[in-house]
Amino acid sequence: MIYTDNKDFYPTPKALFNRLTSDIRRFDGNILEPSAGKGDMIRYIYDKQGWNGKDSVSIDAIENDERLVNVLVGEGYNVVWDDFLSYETYKEYDFIVMNPPFSNGVDHVLKALKLAEEQITPCTIFAILNKQTLDNAYSNKRQELLGKLAEYGADIGYVSEAFTQAERKTDVEVALIRVNVDAMRDVGESIYDDIPLFNEAMNDEGEADIETALSTYVKHNEISEKLDDIERYVLEYEKACGVATKAYRAMVERERFYSYIRTANKDARGFESTLSILTPYTSSAESLNEELARLRRAYWQIILDTDEFSEHLTSEGARQLNKRLAMAEHMEINIPNIRMLLLAINANRGDMLVETLVNMFKRITKYHMNEYSTNIHYYNGWKTNDAYRINKKIIIPIKGEFDEYDFGTRYGRDGPSYEFVSFEVKDFVGDLVKALKLVDDSRDYEFKALSPQEFESEVLRFKMFYNGNIHVWFKDLRMLDKLNYVCGQHFNWIPSEGEQKESQEAREWVAKEFGDVGEVKLELA
Repeated sequence: MIYTDNKDFYPTPKALFNRLTSDIRRFDGNILEPSAGKGDMIRYIYDKQGWNGKDSVSIDAIENDERLVNVLVGEGYNVVWDDFLSYETYKEYDFIVMNPPFSNGVDHVLKALKLAEEQITPCTIFAILNKQTLDNAYSNKRQELLGKLAEYGADIGYVSEAFTQAERKTDVEVALIRVNVDAMRDVGESIYDDIPLFNEAMNDEGEADIETALSTYVKHNEISEKLDDIERYVLEYEKACGVATKAYRAMVERERFYSYIRTANKDARGFESTLSILTPYTSSAESLNEELARLRRAYWQIILDTDEFSEHLTSEGARQLNKRLAMAEHMEINIPNIRMLLLAINANRGDMLVETLVNMFKRITKYHMNEYSTNIHYYNGWKTNDAYRINKKIIIPIKGEFDEYDFGTRYGRDGPSYEFVSFEVKDFVGDLVKALKLVDDSRDYEFKALSPQEFESEVLRFKMFYNGNIHVWFKDLRMLDKLNYVCGQHFNWIPSEGEQKESQEAREWVAKEFGDVGEVKLELA
């Protein structure tokens, strides 16, 4: 049935609809058809879904011709309003698919854009529009439409003779418009605009202290940038906590209001009405606290990014550092707390570096222990048992056994590579290298293959055996003496620096046991 007295009734040909929505294999979610006519595009949408996809969409129709409304209702379609230009809703739509009246297409497409802009969720608009509407932008509304389409990066294509073979024919040339509207896309940036450029809590004294502490962790030419970042992190954290708290308050308000209307609308028998289905997500102080705790943890991790420092620590040393950093999770992120924590870590960094050496020392020397290990000989109070030092060659059990795959060979490779060595071996050797780097970071520690089981650097050589052991040779004995010296000082097994200054005998004993180590100063200490 053709309603020729309705000057705006031009049913959409299926071929044109398919061209309009060519990049959509099938729709999903809520759809609005604001100029539904007799429901042609609704049927096309259902056809696009296939036999098992109709339940994945919910389609609302708007139509102001009563005769067409009767047709739509008779087909079982949801007619939710008559005049699209006056349509208001709280509902969110995933798609608006429209063939608006050619006589007033501008207002209809602007209305569709306005609805999409008021949503929280993104919305894609498919529209068929008279091409002349875009070509002849003589009115403010047409210029506004062109501006919005450009702003959202609309995809626009043109079709001539689109309706020449249609149910109701016309030779009008049309524009096919596809535009994605995500009004919340830049909401993070808009909130960020409210954050001040400078943090008033960052005074000269605090900045100087933080700069001193940062000198341990970051390169000198990056300190200024890191200071600016810290200032920004604090302001971001404060804003994020405010946003999270505001959202939590809104959820609590919603829950309490829902509870009120469920109670206020009980029926005569005291039973809750159909409003009892309102069971929103229940917020709690615990959920807010957990969200704020996650924010704190994340920002402390960024602020205390200690890669420049922790890369010198063995696995155990890094664990000790992380233990200290874990204290920060309960502290608010502000300039005084950052200053206090960085200074505390800075003050203890020497001890952490020594612990890195000591833990490696313990890991190695425990394999030297035997039944005579407790038979300690003393010379003027200094321990002299060799079980309490790392020797120039050590044997370390790594795992139950090795196979060929652990030795650094791979199919298609010319030869073995340290990159492919067993990760357990690389874990131990890597920690040992970190310990030696604290003594001298100027050497070449890159390993090259001597054989499928043997690798060497400027400082170390190691060989793997099928029984799961590795043999390690220290090539630079002076570096080894320095490592033993630092650990011996830590355990009070050797004369202290004060004793060496006061006693010729102590100096001679140290020289005999450790050679001319000189002053041992650890890197980054």
